Amino acid sequence: MEGSLTTVSPHPQMESLATELPPASLVTPGVDRPLISWRGWCWIAVLGSLFAVLHRTFLWRMVRIATGEWGGDWSHAMVVPLISVYFITQNRSRLASATSRVYLPGLVLLFGGILSFAWCIYPVRNDMFQGYSMIVGLFGLVLFLLGPAVMRTLWFPILYLALGVKISQRIWEQIAWQLQLVAAKSSTIVLQMLGVDASVTGSTIELAFMRNGQWVVDKLNVAEACSGLRMLMAFVALGAAMAYLVPRAWWQRLVMVALAVPIAVMVNIGRVTAIGLISMVDKEKATGDFHVFVGMLMLIPAAGMFMLVGWVLDRIIVYDGAPSVGRASKRVEPVQEHTATDEGTAAQGTRVLKGFLLGGVLTIVMGLEYGVLLAINRPEDLFGGRLTGELASGLSLVGLLILALGFWCVHRMTRAKTVNQSAARLPALGVAAGVLLAAVVGLNGVVGATRIVLIKQSVPVRRPLFYLPERVGTWEMVHEDPPLSAEALEALGTKQYISRAYQDLSWPTQGPEAYARLHVAYYTGTPDTVPHVADRCYVAGGVQGIGTGFATLELTGPGYRKDPESNGLLASSQLSTTPVRVPSETIDATIFSFAQPDSPSRVSNVLYFFVANGKVFSTPEWVRAKAFDLRDRYSYYCKVEVGMFGVGDTAMAAERAEAFLSVMLPEIMACLPDWVDVIAGRWPASQPVAYQVQGLP
Repeated sequence: MEGSLTTVSPHPQMESLATELPPASLVTPGVDRPLISWRGWCWIAVLGSLFAVLHRTFLWRMVRIATGEWGGDWSHAMVVPLISVYFITQNRSRLASATSRVYLPGLVLLFGGILSFAWCIYPVRNDMFQGYSMIVGLFGLVLFLLGPAVMRTLWFPILYLALGVKISQRIWEQIAWQLQLVAAKSSTIVLQMLGVDASVTGSTIELAFMRNGQWVVDKLNVAEACSGLRMLMAFVALGAAMAYLVPRAWWQRLVMVALAVPIAVMVNIGRVTAIGLISMVDKEKATGDFHVFVGMLMLIPAAGMFMLVGWVLDRIIVYDGAPSVGRASKRVEPVQEHTATDEGTAAQGTRVLKGFLLGGVLTIVMGLEYGVLLAINRPEDLFGGRLTGELASGLSLVGLLILALGFWCVHRMTRAKTVNQSAARLPALGVAAGVLLAAVVGLNGVVGATRIVLIKQSVPVRRPLFYLPERVGTWEMVHEDPPLSAEALEALGTKQYISRAYQDLSWPTQGPEAYARLHVAYYTGTPDTVPHVADRCYVAGGVQGIGTGFATLELTGPGYRKDPESNGLLASSQLSTTPVRVPSETIDATIFSFAQPDSPSRVSNVLYFFVANGKVFSTPEWVRAKAFDLRDRYSYYCKVEVGMFGVGDTAMAAERAEAFLSVMLPEIMACLPDWVDVIAGRWPASQPVAYQVQGLP
């Protein structure tokens, strides 16, 4: 009938679809309003620039790590921000429908991130926690300006950035070391199932096979050849991206992220197996660029595994409608234009200026609070110990009260009196700009006033390590290791190294006490001060670790005398016409005891220590904690390792290493930078040095 109304019941699937769409009140008819206005882009540019400048040293350090300039497999860090941006663009509709508002707890997080970042520069001095502090500050900044409803979408792309932060090498090696053992043992089982005569010791796989009619026994060291294990974080980043870039339930995403490590292990087992099979055909193909290419190819099966896992998870539970992938806001308010305010331009500028000044004052107070906290925890580092604990605690309490008052003022300025959030957001933007600008100026001011060097420069050796004499005292070189492969050099982390065996010609017998194996490796201009040490490398080669302890070595000899310019010694050297400086006549060293699996009763010992910026330390942890002054422009450290193979008694091993180092350490120090000259500005020299050593061109 014409003019009559017909009521049609909606289809259930249409109802579920309608719930996923934004309410009609959120859409302005006939207006295609962009998600971010041009004023919004201007504020993003201003705040983003200030945030980047504040954290520029860390960001620059990460760029150098990701590009391989400082070594390591962290190139995926360049892709992580792109994935975060892609996730944001894929969720434009959710962001447009979310109600944004100023949220004061976010400002607390922003201050916490900035304070933690400064604290991790000094006194903690930890690059990894600097990165995490930066992400906490970014999370707080966005939460403060946009509120919880928007953060229900933006939390993932912000926290995802943490996967690009370089994990401390000491922590990472402990994780990768266990995975290397798993990969080596599992790959050996796979090779045996394929009919290959393979065995494993530690992380070294031994292959026996026929090549060109000859029986060949070859070794494949997983610690050196399987750099894919050091790409573990890349697999975790890939798994997290594939879990969140597709709408899924929270438990499905959690499962996919949790499976990242097992998938990485499985892929690397396949990689090691493939390299082992390739090495049986052509040894050269298992190294070099082709070896790296095989590692890159492993990302393809890894992505395939993640896709398979997602496909299975999507079919475990079938939803009647679209799965709920996020919680909607309890109250939906109409989206207002960013400029929808009755105030004029001058009034808006006044609101921004008030917030800017308040944010700057709060940051100054926070900076003073940081100084007081530093004085409480490290009284000798600030104010020369003149600030007593009671006075510092009182000042800290006053600072906290001022901060609380300032936060109350921010709350008064940014609370919304109408449904229009523009009036509240303007002072909030000013507060954020004031906080970041004051933090940038304050941090730069402190760095400039104290002459702190946040990124150390490399300092070259005075002489290449291969200039070490073949005979020194009664010790004569009897063997020198061949050059390491490209993969082994990558694992070692430096090209400045030497590995030799010496014999004491004055020793009455030809027993193991007459021999010492010297390994020296030099590092400079690197972001991390944790090299490979014997505790791990020897076990990776297949030995059985027995224990680790410490030994004190006393350097003796007629060539030593006190140095008037330092607290160390002066000693004669074949490599120098003038005496060289030795840090101390007492060397604290770590001693590691081990045995071969086929001869558990034949114990050997290896002693090692580090020379770092003219000082000597027994462990990598002490190198990081005590070696480098923040005001030092340059930094270096050198690992010195003396192996006493077959010498089971630790006291005897220390005694023989002591005799060897008494004559060899001055020669090593003649190759390393003289730290007194470095501090005085005499080294690095402006002109190249012409090396002239007896017996060498």
